[in-house]
Amino acid sequence: MSDKKGVDILDLIRKVLFTDFVKGLKITLGYNVSKSITHRYPDDEKWVPYRRFRGVHTLNRDEKGRELCVACELCVKACPTSCITVVPMEDDTGRGIADRVAKVWKVNLVRCMFCGYCEDACPTRAVRLGREYELACSDFACTVRNKEELLLPQPVPESIEGGLVAKARLERSLSGIKVTADLKATKKRAW
Repeated sequence: MSDKKGVDILDLIRKVLFTDFVKGLKITLGYNVSKSITHRYPDDEKWVPYRRFRGVHTLNRDEKGRELCVACELCVKACPTSCITVVPMEDDTGRGIADRVAKVWKVNLVRCMFCGYCEDACPTRAVRLGREYELACSDFACTVRNKEELLLPQPVPESIEGGLVAKARLERSLSGIKVTADLKATKKRAW
């Protein structure tokens, strides 16, 4: 019986002195006086994602510059949201690695979940999820990427490891706002 009263008295003392509140306040004040880890994005620096990051889709070429996509449409079948459209055509010009290439290859980024199933289903590693993560735009038409846009070289090459902060520059033009990063001037952040 006395043991139970001792526990009740300790609990009462904790409630009266607000010990839990003081512990929480100590943690909060500790964060307030610690060093800030805020990025100065987009004016001064930009984060370079890791290789495993799943951003906007890319279509790849081989060493000779030929398209790797053979329009097998496995990416379309694997996509759970049906955001990819592939229309195959026969090719006699030598553009692709086979005699069949994609006439149309479109992805609707609004519907995409960036799950990576299309990347896993591709037998030739033609479609990859890149490292581009800036998807904001003012026009709905820019949310659909076509084959010509996806075949362009990516701003962050596959050879860069990622997880870095690069010097960046904000550029405004009539076509919109773009952030360009200088991948030669990178630094590792101590989080």
